[in-house]
Amino acid sequence: MMDQIKDAILHAAGQWWVLPLTFVLCVVDGFFPVVPSESVIVALASISGGGEGVSLWLLWLVGMAGAVIGDQIAYSMGRRIGTDRFRWMRTRTVQRAVSSARHALESHGAFVITTARFIPGGRVAVNYTAGATRFPRKWFTLLDVIAAMIWSGYSIGIGRATAGWLDNPILQILVAVVAAGVIGWIIDAVLKRIYARVLRRAQAASPAPPLVVDGDDVDSPRD
Repeated sequence: MMDQIKDAILHAAGQWWVLPLTFVLCVVDGFFPVVPSESVIVALASISGGGEGVSLWLLWLVGMAGAVIGDQIAYSMGRRIGTDRFRWMRTRTVQRAVSSARHALESHGAFVITTARFIPGGRVAVNYTAGATRFPRKWFTLLDVIAAMIWSGYSIGIGRATAGWLDNPILQILVAVVAAGVIGWIIDAVLKRIYARVLRRAQAASPAPPLVVDGDDVDSPRD
C-alpha cells in the first residue's frame, strides 16, 4: 500500500504541469502571498532527484523566474498606486512607515531588498515600497534577481537536505516543510531585529514630513 502511495506521489511530481503550476504560484506569491511558494519548492525538492520527480535545475530556474516576475509586479503596483492614493495610506502611522522604509532603502537598499525575501510577507511590503518611493528599477531588478537565485536554491537545499530520511514520501514532504518553517522562523526573527535597528537609524536621520490629508496639515493646530 505504501509503495503504491509512493509511486503515485512520484508519478504526480513528474507530470508536465507541475513546473508551470509552481511558476504560477511563485509569481502570485510575489504580490499576493496566499500560498507559500517556498513550501511547494521544498516539497518537490524533497522527493526529486536521481531520475525521480522533477529536474532540480529546472525547479531552481522556475522558482527563481517566478519569484522575479512576482516581485516586479509588486514593484510596478507600488510605482503606479503610490503611497497616498487611498485615505488610509495618508495616516500618520503609514506615512511614517513609508518614510522610514524609503530611507532604509536609500541607505541599505541592497541589504533590505535581498533579505526581505526570507521574511514572510516582508518581500511584498519592501518591493511595493521600493516602487512607490521610486527606487531605481535597474538596481532593484539586479538585487531582486540575486535574491531570487539565492532563495530558490535555499528552498531546494532544504528539501534535498531532508530527502532520504524516511521511506514514506508523505512524511518526507512534511519533515521538509516543517524544517523549512523552523529555519524560516529563525531567519525571520534575526532579520527583524536587524531591520528594526536599520529603521530606527533611518528614522532618526530624517524625521517624517508633515502629513497632509484632504488639503489640511494634520500636524498643524486647528483654530
